[in-house]
Formats: sequence, structure tokens, C-alpha cells
Amino acid sequence: MIPSGGRCALLTLAALFFFAGPATHAAATTAPAGFRLDTGEIDGAKFVIARPVHWNGTVLLLAHGFRDEKAPLVADLNPEHLACRTLLDEGWVVAATSYRRNGMIIRDAITDLENLRAHIAATCGEPRQVILEGDSMGGAIVTLIAEQFPGHYKGAVAVGAALQARDTANPLAFNLQPQIPLVFLASQSELAGPLKYVTAPFDRPFQPILLEVARDGHANVNQRERLAALRNLLNLIDHEPVALPTVDGAPAFFNATQESEPGTSQVRVLIEGGFEARVTEVTADSGNVVINMQPSDFAQADIAPGTWFELIARGRSCRVFYGRDFTSVKRGQWVAFPNADGFFNLGRNREDAAAGLGAGDPVVVHRLSSESAPESPASPQ
Repeated sequence: MIPSGGRCALLTLAALFFFAGPATHAAATTAPAGFRLDTGEIDGAKFVIARPVHWNGTVLLLAHGFRDEKAPLVADLNPEHLACRTLLDEGWVVAATSYRRNGMIIRDAITDLENLRAHIAATCGEPRQVILEGDSMGGAIVTLIAEQFPGHYKGAVAVGAALQARDTANPLAFNLQPQIPLVFLASQSELAGPLKYVTAPFDRPFQPILLEVARDGHANVNQRERLAALRNLLNLIDHEPVALPTVDGAPAFFNATQESEPGTSQVRVLIEGGFEARVTEVTADSGNVVINMQPSDFAQADIAPGTWFELIARGRSCRVFYGRDFTSVKRGQWVAFPNADGFFNLGRNREDAAAGLGAGDPVVVHRLSSESAPESPASPQ
């Protein structure tokens, strides 16, 4: 599916979170060596916390983007993502919340993030510093926290921030006055809102900065770029300079592009042609699938960009277009394209693509003859 202050602020924050309830159904699950995963629920919001064996006192809270109101509540965290795994290896706690409901949720999401922070403080000890990172609507949420509810937080990274997001039932307006260091990370097609924010012509307690990624697509950034944004946020917190080149000499506009490097193939080549790959992730917000196949695997199988191929999963076959993004096909059609980390997203234009798939499931890819392909995907509906 296409992803369709000062003391006053501290007092407001305290009032906002006063009625938070205790965590329920807390449980620990097994995880790769070096950390454990704890899950539970606070006031209806599910959470997952990755706790390293040796904690350095820093916490990263993740704020997800918009999810359909009918979708299940999921607190998703992939500890094998490069950024997450690197931080865990360095001793960070990394945690995420589902929020108490889906849809356009802002003020309650701020409460749910603070409840999770308070739970970590109660169960791990008071953190030395808490960092926020949010994608899309989550980017708007962490920006509002940086402006108006900074109390327990040291800084925030807003990725592909949907600054137009509004919770109409209980709105919060941006004041463009972040009280803690704030970093925007945006693709070149999503620069307008963050650029307008960082170049607003007045003094503020902390000057936000903008990191550009030279590719198109909503929140289309890779793990190395996320790490770069976090590293530069830490520099700002420590009053160090940003360690990235500027774009056209603009002081608040930096180039954070770090293209993914081709990795060793992870697929199994089949004697009859094509290859077998595996699902590595199913995204909770959009029902899309990430598969461990790379462009070189398609080239080896003689499947070129702009052509159709067959994908077989769970005994079902579908025709998939090798495109650029979700809009490469008409509504309801299947599409696959390389993501910013060099692997492939599999999705359906405006529909759920998961279809019962889960991480670890095998998929088989075969080349299609031209007469087997459906009508042209041009002019998507």
C-alpha cells in the first residue's frame, strides 16, 4: 500500500502526562546475543524495548508515521536494521510504541511516547539522555515535542517530516521555536516544508538544521543516512559542528546522501532459472514487504527494470512490475523496486501487499516472457 520551551512547557508536559497508567502485560522475548526485547502495553499503547546488556544511559524513542485506523496496533522494531543494531552494540536502549490508536494521532502520541520514556526510566533507571526519531507523521510529532514539550528530551531527528499533519480533534500548532536541537532528514522531493522551517527569519533557542538526501520518495532514506542524522544531532547536543558538506554553501542545508554499497547476494539461484529469496520485514504502517533480493540478482536472472516477472509465495503466483516506486503501476497491481538500502520493496498500489507473509518466508522469482505480462503499467490510476 502506498503510504498514503522553558518552564511553562515543562508544566504543560507534567499536566499532559499526569494520568498515565502503569505498564501491563510486560514480557521479555529472546533476541540475538547482546540485547533482549521487552514488550508490553501502557494505556492501550503497545511497546517494544530493545535493551542491551551494557547500557550507556542513552535511549532512542521511535515515533512511527500514519497508519490506517482499521490496521492492528503494532509496536514494531527491527533490531537487525543497521542503525538499530549499531546503536544497540554501542549500548543504547531503542524503543517504539504503537500509540493507543491508529489514524491521525498527534497529542495522544506525544503522551504515549512520554509514557514509554517514563516506563524505561522506572525499569532501567533514569536515562542520561533521551533522543527522539520520527518518520512522516512521527516527524511532525517529534518536532512538536522539540518545540513545546522538551522536558525529558535532549534532541530529535525528523525523517520525511509531514509538517502538514494535523490532529483535528485536538490540534497543536507549530511555533517554529525548538527548545532542543532538531535535525530534519529529507529526500530531495520533500525539502520544501523542512527548508521553510529551518530558514524562518527569526532567532530561536536552537537553530534547527536540514540534511538532504539526493533521491526522491517519501522518507526514502537508508540506514547509513539515519545514523549520520543521529551522529550530527549528538554533535549539536555537544555543541560540535555538523560533520557533513553544505549544499550550495547554504549554512542550514547539508548533504547527507550515502548510497548503499552492493552486498554479497543472499538469494539461492535455481537450476530451472530465477532465484529464491526471503522476506526480511513486513511494514506495519503500509503492509509492504521487504525482500533480501538486490538489483544484481535480477540482472543475473535476466530481469530488467521496466519489465514484469513472476513471484511465487505461499503457493500463490503473481505478476510483479520491476519499477521505480509504488506509482509505477496502476491501482491494485504489484510492483517491486530497490529501496534506499539496496534491497527490494514489494507492494501493491494503494492495497495491502503482505497477504499473510511474514519475516523468513521464502519467495521465488522467475523471468516472464513478454506475452505473459499484463497490460502496460503506465498512467497509474
